[in-house]
Amino acid sequence: MDLVPSELAVLKIIRALFLEASRRTHPIALLRSRWPALHSEAYNGGYVGLVRKGLLAPSSDGTLFSVTTAGLRAMTAA
Repeated sequence: MDLVPSELAVLKIIRALFLEASRRTHPIALLRSRWPALHSEAYNGGYVGLVRKGLLAPSSDGTLFSVTTAGLRAMTAA
């Protein structure tokens, strides 16, 4: 699967979260807190792209996200 640079950047942050906590579900606020402030719009676009590609699944209330099986595969390939 081809990922654009902003998607790769977000995926690398998610990989770090996964390695720190060994969980597939994390608060979106925690992810956003790790984005560089000047590039938050690009990182948000990367997050949305990963959701559209099925690599991440947001919770119904929009406060959490989960890494899908496809997302785990992409993290090992990226």
